Amino acid sequence: MKDDDVRYEHLLKHFYKVPVEAIMKKSVWDLPILECRASIEEVFAILSSRRHVWIVESKDSMKLRGIITEKDLLDILLPKKLSPYTIGSINVRSILLGNIKRAEDVMNTKIVALKPTDTVETALVKMHQYRHRRLPVVDEQKKLVGEITLKTLIIQFRRVIKWHRITRKTR
Repeated sequence: MKDDDVRYEHLLKHFYKVPVEAIMKKSVWDLPILECRASIEEVFAILSSRRHVWIVESKDSMKLRGIITEKDLLDILLPKKLSPYTIGSINVRSILLGNIKRAEDVMNTKIVALKPTDTVETALVKMHQYRHRRLPVVDEQKKLVGEITLKTLIIQFRRVIKWHRITRKTR
């Protein structure tokens, strides 16, 4: 094994222990957020430039209720062909059928969230387990306080590597 491999392994082991709150995106005002009662048009407006939107009960409470992704919009835009011979349950949420009016009609309520004190390791494990590239960070009252993305983790680990290189050269 090369020295670089051992250094990266050592750095990664320490990076795993960093609390999510130290590197998460904390500027909640900059996150894509809508209230449950927001119109479907508002959802389209945000998702035309972002890949997701967090859905909160209200902007005052910031209590996280769900998430809407591009895939969710694909599901409601897709033409529905209802066959009388369908066995089992089918997804009948559709703009075409007229049952989608607000964000709460589309949002996914199965949220995998992190606490600010959770570690980077916990975030990576959850991202891998649930196949999510972004996770909300919520406090004890389920109030949205930030988000962590795979991209953020990659950028931060790269900064750790660069910092380590600089400090090694100055020794």
